[in-house]
Amino acid sequence: MGQLKAHEVDRFLSRPNKDAPIILLYGPDEGLVSERADILAKTTGVDLKDPFSLIRLSSDDVAADKSRLADEAHTISMFGGKRLIRISGSTRRDMTKSVAAVLNTPPSDCTIIIEAGDLKPSSGLRKQVEKSKSGLALPCYQDNDAALNSLIDAEIIQAGFRIDRETQDFLRSQLGADRRASRNELKKLALYAHGQAEITLDEVRAIIGDTSEMILDEIIDAASIGDLKTLEECLEQAREAGSPSDMIILSALRHFQLLHDARCKMETQRQSPDNLIRTLRPPIHFSRKRAVIRALGIWRSDALFRTLTRLEKASLDCRANAALAPTLASTTLLAISLEARALAK
Repeated sequence: MGQLKAHEVDRFLSRPNKDAPIILLYGPDEGLVSERADILAKTTGVDLKDPFSLIRLSSDDVAADKSRLADEAHTISMFGGKRLIRISGSTRRDMTKSVAAVLNTPPSDCTIIIEAGDLKPSSGLRKQVEKSKSGLALPCYQDNDAALNSLIDAEIIQAGFRIDRETQDFLRSQLGADRRASRNELKKLALYAHGQAEITLDEVRAIIGDTSEMILDEIIDAASIGDLKTLEECLEQAREAGSPSDMIILSALRHFQLLHDARCKMETQRQSPDNLIRTLRPPIHFSRKRAVIRALGIWRSDALFRTLTRLEKASLDCRANAALAPTLASTTLLAISLEARALAK
């Protein structure tokens, strides 16, 4: 049979070709490999609740005993009918010889599904399955935006929830590393929003987002626009979460460097904040754009330069005296926030 391209796998899963009795699924997304193996298993026609029809083997056991897989594959079912063997789990051993036995002499009434990790093109197991007439290799790579939108549609929109474009974009940005984890996060969000018609950005941030990273962003934005109340609340949350004070100051220093560069361009090139923010690198996440535009309207380049000097000193002081670092960081950021409030007036 050979192999499929990554973009062809979903189409194959909707109408599997029964000519390949040995199917290898591989890729860095363990959740996607497992989910697709589940889909394939359901299409075999095997009773998955029958322990005589479904045989589960670990990759380590198959690699350790070269005849184990062939013996299982060619065993006649006690009660007749098709059988399914699923091989999963990680191993440092080579399964090539074990799988070669069934590829060379494929079973007639048994399907074998092998779940593997991120196999390189040079992998013996992958090359062997791709070259065999009785094997098929299915690559499973991390979800792209289109696949994540389909996943959101399946778990959120089809469940009856409304979600606006901005919220869906942010939700998508928090998913994708692992298909199973992404689906579980979406199920958790749907459960949290049960009984309401719409899912909001705040709910997504509360349930799915990286809390520590978002608190850090809120601290920096609150300091830059003079929002003392939010700043004090977020600093307290950061302390409770154990966020390192020197890293908070370092992140603030980087952000104010970005603000200083942007403000200098505004003053010399007469660009508006709205136009300028699209060119910033690293790019600003859309959920923070409003705060950054507001900060650029508050601070002039000379004031930002003074703030950079203050943050550089605070960064050195925090690293030199770890015991006082939380107090030094809080005092510095509160002072910056007070200056932003004064400048805004």
